[in-house]
Amino acid sequence: MAKFPSQRKLMYEGAAISNGNFAQTHIISLPKDLSIVNRRGYASTTRKGVPLVFRVAATVYPAGLDGSGYVTNVSSDVKTTVKYLGCQNNWVSKNAAVKWHAARDALWKAAGIRRKDIGAWAKEVRYCYANDNETLSDPVDGVGNTFAGGTWDLTTFVTEDDSSFSLALTGDGTDEDASFNADELNFMFSYLSSRATVPSDSNLESSDVPATHSKLQQILNWKSTAGRAEQGYIQEDVDDHQDNPPYQVFGSGSTTHDVTEEVELGRVMLYPQGSGGSLPMTTIIDIPFGIMRVLASHQDPGNNSGVVDDLALGLEVLDIFEMQG
Repeated sequence: MAKFPSQRKLMYEGAAISNGNFAQTHIISLPKDLSIVNRRGYASTTRKGVPLVFRVAATVYPAGLDGSGYVTNVSSDVKTTVKYLGCQNNWVSKNAAVKWHAARDALWKAAGIRRKDIGAWAKEVRYCYANDNETLSDPVDGVGNTFAGGTWDLTTFVTEDDSSFSLALTGDGTDEDASFNADELNFMFSYLSSRATVPSDSNLESSDVPATHSKLQQILNWKSTAGRAEQGYIQEDVDDHQDNPPYQVFGSGSTTHDVTEEVELGRVMLYPQGSGGSLPMTTIIDIPFGIMRVLASHQDPGNNSGVVDDLALGLEVLDIFEMQG
């Protein structure tokens, strides 16, 4: 992990906001943007591939970058909601990232690539949010002009059949068979598909033939006063309840899976009164890999404002720490 950024406040201009429905306003990569304003390399993971979580104070400015406030004469019943989405923060995220990092190192080693042959900015894997051609938002300077920045290439992997792909944090999985021709892989789905399939019923005992050497069976036999028939009822109940995992089992043959779904990291709601707008609203969010998607919506129950005004967004990095998983 690079040094904690000294320039840790970033500003982003707004985008047209839908009236009545959530619309995407930004896809933000903090590693990219912190690298621009601090003139040093920042990444989504450590040099060993462990994901980094960026704790951020996210502030929505109803006045926009120019401070003009809502252009529309907003009615008193209008509400504006901004929500932040990201990938899941769990053991699958952590293990998948570490495994893919190790796979890339193994690929390089097998191809005879030495450490000194690797580019200066290629020490860690660069991920996309959902697809490899998505447009990332760029931070702006103090007068609202976009920072030019440099080049931010995604990490690509090349397999034996010359397929080249990037790793995505969210989105459906992909069948990795002989016909594979995708531009990106969901890194968690692909990791789970590389593991041995876990049976949906993890109790390997049969309700008809209890395990002979089960300590539980020994205790039941010792304590029971209702006879062996009653013990059978207890055994059947134990076999039938709370035996399946409380999460979606992998290996159903579908490329959709709970683990590929983006989750909400936080949200704020604004209540503008008239064209003056409302005060800025701040929430603290943890962003896995430092990459997130921002959605916003105006809700006008009376439908008498036609409000579509955009909102400026400010992010201040409070902490960067390794994902626990």
